[in-house]
Amino acid sequence: MNKSTRLGPAPWRASDETDQAPAERVLAALAEQAGPVTTSELVDVVALHANTVRAHLQELTAVGLVTMETLPPAGRGRPAHQYSITDQGRAVPRVNDPAFAEYRGLTTAFATHLAARSDDPSDEARDIGRAWGRHLATGEQTASEERTASDDKAASEEQPDGADPTRLVMRLLARLGFTPVPPAETSPGEGIALRTCPLLELAEEMPEVICQVHQGLVEGALDQYGSGATDVDLQPFVEPGACRLHLRDNRPTG
Repeated sequence: MNKSTRLGPAPWRASDETDQAPAERVLAALAEQAGPVTTSELVDVVALHANTVRAHLQELTAVGLVTMETLPPAGRGRPAHQYSITDQGRAVPRVNDPAFAEYRGLTTAFATHLAARSDDPSDEARDIGRAWGRHLATGEQTASEERTASDDKAASEEQPDGADPTRLVMRLLARLGFTPVPPAETSPGEGIALRTCPLLELAEEMPEVICQVHQGLVEGALDQYGSGATDVDLQPFVEPGACRLHLRDNRPTG
């Protein structure tokens, strides 16, 4: 099968710090700041030329990973700007993210173990995925509470997202390297496209384990986020360039 018709997502490639792209360095530096920072402050952190940092901030702002705020004028010259990372930006997986590294390492270990000792490991893999999803979602909630508690403005901005388990799950999946893309408003039945997979090689080798772990992970996270009444249907390798994730509310209507 040629690459143009290959079914399923692309592999997610983590960059080492030594070959990290400048835009990734800027985004990672913003994620470590306690509050908004100016371009000059970021230059001191990332050790890049001011024009380079400014260009990457514009790029990151354009795609929604960073927000820009214009500061009140202070004398002559251009008004200064300060920048903050958004929730979407925080969700971008990084090679030094403990949750991302732990997820990849542990999933690889127990998937290999299950595949070797069980004739039908799917149910056990899904149970493990549920437990892992609840664990990761708990960590996400704790981190979010700590951020919002230290910044009243951020708390008011994050509240709508906090009430939407689907968006929280997408944020978690993005952090783990799945590159989730929501369906178009005109075609909600298409489900969420998962464009990359952090364990693609293993998923192709043992889909009955890895894909069931991923389905269980979403189920466990939704349960932790307070949306246990959601049916999860992960369709792996269903189309060129993506797996599909369908989330359907199973609560009775009327």
